[in-house]
Amino acid sequence: MPILRFSDASEPLEITAQICYNPPMVRTSWHPAFAQAIENELDESKNALTFETEHQLTTEPLRIDVLIIKKKRNVVIKKNIGQIFRVFNIIEYKRPDDHVTVEVYHKTQCYSRLYASLNKVNINEMSVTLSVAQIPQKLLAFLKKQYTVKNVQPGIYYVEGDTSPTQILVSTELPEDENVWLTSLRKDLTAEQVSRILLATKNRASTDAYVYTVIEANPKAVKELYMKRLTAEQVSRILLATKNRASTDAYVYTVIEANPKAVKELYMKRKDIFLTEELDAIFRKRNSAALIAEGKAEAKAEAILIVLRERFKKVPKATENAIRQLRDPVALDSWTAYAASCQSMDEFVAALK
Repeated sequence: MPILRFSDASEPLEITAQICYNPPMVRTSWHPAFAQAIENELDESKNALTFETEHQLTTEPLRIDVLIIKKKRNVVIKKNIGQIFRVFNIIEYKRPDDHVTVEVYHKTQCYSRLYASLNKVNINEMSVTLSVAQIPQKLLAFLKKQYTVKNVQPGIYYVEGDTSPTQILVSTELPEDENVWLTSLRKDLTAEQVSRILLATKNRASTDAYVYTVIEANPKAVKELYMKRLTAEQVSRILLATKNRASTDAYVYTVIEANPKAVKELYMKRKDIFLTEELDAIFRKRNSAALIAEGKAEAKAEAILIVLRERFKKVPKATENAIRQLRDPVALDSWTAYAASCQSMDEFVAALK
C-alpha cells in the first residue's frame, strides 16, 4: 500500500529510492549508482554524449559497466574526469570494498580491445577509465614499471603508453566540490553530506539508484540526519522518496515521531499529500491536542476576518495574513471583540501593528 497519494501529477520531485532507517543486510548495489553518478558528473556535456550502462559485449555474461560515446567526434569535454575521453570510452567501476589488482586493470584494457574488434572501431578512438575508491598502490607501482603514470589532477592518474589512453580515478582524492556525485559513493558520509546529496537530487531525473545506494551504505549518517529537526520541505522530500515502496510505514512513523513540528506544518499546509489511514491515525493520536488547538485558532482567526469584512467590506492582505498567524486563544478573543467595536479598518490595522 503506498504511503502517499498525489493530487498533482506534475510534482517536480521524482525520487523513488526506499530510504531505510534500518537497512536490510543485503549487498549494496553500487554499479547502478555509479552509472547515474558519472552521468550527473558529465551533466554539462550530456547532450554531446550517449551513455550505455551494462553494455553487453558478447552473448556470454561479459559487460562493460558504462560505455560513453561522443555523438560528434570533435566535441571537447571540459569536465576533469572527461578530458581524456576519445570517441568511445570504456568505464570500469570498482566498489569501495573491491580489491583492485593488476588483473582487473588488464581485464578493463581487454574490454576496450574486444569492443573495438567486435564493433570495427579504431582502437585509437577509445579511452579506458578505471574508477576506484582508494588509491591502488600496488597497481600503480606495477604500472610505473611498464608505462608512464602521471597524477595530472587531484584523484586523476593518467597511464601513458598502453594501447588506449587510460586514467585511474580515485574517488576519495577527487575534489568534493567538483565531483560531488563520485566522491559521495562511499560508506563514511556525514549527516550533512547525506543531506546535501538529497538536496542535490531535487529536480534531477534518474537518481533513484544513486540515492538508494548512498543511504543504504550510510545508515548511521541517515539516522543522525533524520533525528535532527527537519524543515517541512525536507520532511516532504523524505515522504515523497517512499512513494510506492513497500514496508516503509515504520520508517515514516520514525520521521513523524522525530520531527513533529515540521510534520505538523507539512500536514496542515500540504493539501495534496495524504498519509495512509494507519499513519494518519498515528499522527492524529500523537498530535491530537496540537491539532485541536490549531483548528480552534484557525476558526477564531476566520471569525475575526468575517466580522471585519462584514463591517468594512475589504481586509488588506497583510492584515489578513497577520490575523491568520495569531495562535494565542486569549489574544484571538480580544481581537474578535475589537473587530466588532473599532470605528474603522484603519483603526484596526493600526492597533494590530
